Formats: sequence, C-alpha cells, structure tokens
Amino acid sequence: RSLAVALLSAWAHSSAAGPAPALPTISGDVAKQVVNTPWWPPGTEKQAESVGIVSYGFVFMTGMMEVNDTEEATTRQELYDVRDIAQAAGARMEDLVDCLVNAPAGAAASVRKSFEAHLPLAARPTLTVVEMPGEYTWAPTSVTCVAAQPAAGEGRLRRLSRAGAYGVAARGLLHVRAAGRSPGAGARQEADEALAAIGGLVQDAGGAGLSGLLDCTAFLRRASDASAVRAALAASRAVPALTAVQVGLEDARQSVLLRCVAALPEEPGKGPAVHVVRTDAGLAVASDRFIYASGQLGNATNGTDAFKGLERLLKASGATLDDVVNCQFFVKETGKVFDLFAGFKRVFNDGHPPPPSRTEFTAVSECAGCAVVAKCVAARRPR
Repeated sequence: RSLAVALLSAWAHSSAAGPAPALPTISGDVAKQVVNTPWWPPGTEKQAESVGIVSYGFVFMTGMMEVNDTEEATTRQELYDVRDIAQAAGARMEDLVDCLVNAPAGAAASVRKSFEAHLPLAARPTLTVVEMPGEYTWAPTSVTCVAAQPAAGEGRLRRLSRAGAYGVAARGLLHVRAAGRSPGAGARQEADEALAAIGGLVQDAGGAGLSGLLDCTAFLRRASDASAVRAALAASRAVPALTAVQVGLEDARQSVLLRCVAALPEEPGKGPAVHVVRTDAGLAVASDRFIYASGQLGNATNGTDAFKGLERLLKASGATLDDVVNCQFFVKETGKVFDLFAGFKRVFNDGHPPPPSRTEFTAVSECAGCAVVAKCVAARRPR
C-alpha cells in the first residue's frame, strides 16, 4: 500500500489512546459506503483502496501495519488504527467480530498473546493468527478486521465457543475459527473435526448446522492438503466459497485451520437462504446481503486475470465489480505487490469506483504456479 507508507507518520500522531468520541450514524441498510479517518481523508480512495467500507451494518477494514521498537508497541498502534476505522463507521472495539493477523515464522503464539492483551477482554473477536509475510518485508505483522455496527434491539454480540472453535454472531452472520481436536492426525481428520465444531457452533447460534456455510479460508501447512479439505466439505455437504493457502500454523503438529462465515436464520433452527452459483471461474455463495467468491487464481502479477474471473462469478450472481466491498490478496512474491496495486487501481479505482478495502499477504495457493489468489466479498444491491 504505497500511499500508506507516506501516511505512516500521520498514523502515529493521529492514532493514540484517548476518550472515545461520539460515534457517527451510518445506516445499517446501506449496501456500500466508504469510511474515512483523519489520516485517510475523503478522496484518498480515488488513488488507493478504501480504508473501510460499511455494508449492511458490517465494517470491512483494510489491513493495518505499523513498525515500532517492540512487538507490544506495534500491536498497540495497529489496533489504534483499527479503532479509528471502526469509530468512523459507528462502531467500537467491542464491536469487532473477526480479525486476521499475519505473523513472522515461529512467532504466531507470541503475536496472538500480544493482540489478545490489547483486545477487549470480555468482547474479543474471532482472532486468526497465521505465519506468513505481509505486503512489505519491513512490517512484521498486519491486521485486518470486520466489525458489526450496534444493531437496535440485538443487544451485545454473541460469542460462542466449543472444543476447537470460537465464533462471534452478529447481524445474521457467524464468523468462526476452528481447528481439529486431533492435531497430527492428518489433514482429512483435522478438517472433519473442524467442520463438525463449526456445525455445532452454528447450531449453538440458532442455525441449522453447515447448510448455512458461506465462505471458508483453509490455512494449510501444505498446499497439497487442499484436496483433503475439499473431500471433508463434500462429505459434510457444506458448499462454501473456498480459498486455500499455505502458511505456518501456531501448532506445529497441525495441518488445517479453518476461518469461515456462516449465515444464521431469522428463526432459530431453520436453514438460512443460501444460493450457490457455479461457473468456470469457481463458486459464489450468496446470503440475502453478501456474495462470497471462491479464491480467484491469477497468473498475471497484476491480478487482472483473477479480477476477470471474479467479474464472471459476480455477473452470474447478479452483481458487478462495483459491488465488491473487501478483498484479501495472497501474492506468491512480495516483490510483485506493486504490480497488484497497479492492476487493482486499473480495475477498481478507474473502472469500478469506489474501490473496496483490501489487505495483501504473501502466501502460496493450491495453484503453485499462480502469482496471486484474490478472495473477495461483494454486497447484494437492494432489489
């Protein structure tokens, strides 16, 4: 994020502890609205990504990175940035539902401990920490989060856990992280156990199990284990949009970690309305408000072929690139990230503004020869 480099000093001055300001009101019915902060003012999204997008009551944030003298200071500053985006969108840190953090090799446990120390103790989001580089070699960590605006009559977010899984339910979605209870038993068994835990957690939240699964990222110790995850999904009859990448995991014995989103029904126990579209570009899974696309593989380092696949998927689902609210990119080579920035600007800033929020990581996908995999979510326009 080249513009972010220029703004690092501004972040350090603007993002500091202090009394919580009065929160703005942004309608939970809006499909796509850009969020701005003092250090990412209106108009910045014309040349870079949107630092935050509000869509149907959820706040999709761009990844934040900082560099300080200590891991603790870096974590604190990154979460100040997250706080600024959340507050600009009418949410607080207690409203975070999901965060993904990248950590250096061998440091996931330490990084998790640091983030947990700075997140609200009684209101923690689903926190996934995996070992992979971010978009710049000089930034050891980055964090991207989703928050849910407080909803009238909904009360506090529901936080649920069972063996191997933790999730946060808000505004009809459950964000969950799950791992098998038998690390070292092999990718298939671990995936089976993780999916069983997710299904149980969905039921605990009032859903009907895995039928409402919308999206999953499979973080794998070996990319070749993607086939085992797909076999486990087929056996469970779950059909989420899937993205699979190779990373380092906190538990060295572990092969699979799942980070997923499920739709919850309006009435407990009933299956939610989920629509699956298959095309040559992969799978799109839609709820009543969002469309989750399976990871789009690209050979071009600027990602334009991945964006074309995404466009086909969205068109088949009744949406366009205009509707994309967030993307996470996994690039094979960190040094090629500026190529991706150029492709993103051409497709989104120039062709389909306003652009989504975004985060870049460095990881190998299940397509070893591919330069990038794009994992995106779009909003369904009101009908």
